Amino acid sequence: MRHFDAMAGVHIIGIAGGSCSGKTRLLQQLMEALGPARCALVLQDNYYYSRPEAQRDNLKFNFDHPDAIDFDYLASDLESLKRGQEIVCPYYDFARHERIEGKGVTVAPRPIVLLDGILILTAERIRQIIDFSAYIACAAEERLRRRITRDVAERGRTEDNVIAQFEQQVQPMHREFVQPSSAHATLRFEQSMIEDGSALRTMADHAHCLMRPSKAQHRTESAVR
Repeated sequence: MRHFDAMAGVHIIGIAGGSCSGKTRLLQQLMEALGPARCALVLQDNYYYSRPEAQRDNLKFNFDHPDAIDFDYLASDLESLKRGQEIVCPYYDFARHERIEGKGVTVAPRPIVLLDGILILTAERIRQIIDFSAYIACAAEERLRRRITRDVAERGRTEDNVIAQFEQQVQPMHREFVQPSSAHATLRFEQSMIEDGSALRTMADHAHCLMRPSKAQHRTESAVR
């Protein structure tokens, strides 16, 4: 297992918001702006508990409730990254509703680790690990439209199933857990800020501030020299 230079520090930025609110778009833009040498990505969605029986009826299980996520596993991996250690993120197959052994993705520590997930700000342990966070607001109608497009194409669902899940689980859980968790975010972005690039500029500025060496680090490095 390779170790990162702990002196440089690992900072975790969380990006939350409702399902299909635009988190992935902002993450991709931020990763491109920072570059792979300075940025790594961890997805909350890979930390779902396995529910293979949901293949028969995914509406029997509420995947939008915080209890669906193994936050202890996620927190442990984030803490390892902060210690400068590589991790192997689990791989979650959304068609089979289970983690697939042997398909995990190795994530090396970087100065900035981006954490993506609708429920990350609902978990106190995760909030304690995150250095900075943003919440992306988006109207329910737009999120549903995007979710239909994604889930039919990428997750083997039918349009009727996506709509039923959204109405019965996604939106009720959004109102109960996701939207209230925005109170824990450092910043809140509206869709217009995603579209005009101001959200990206703000996030990039904060990331660069986190990566800037502290005075204590400068003193330590000077003493070593």
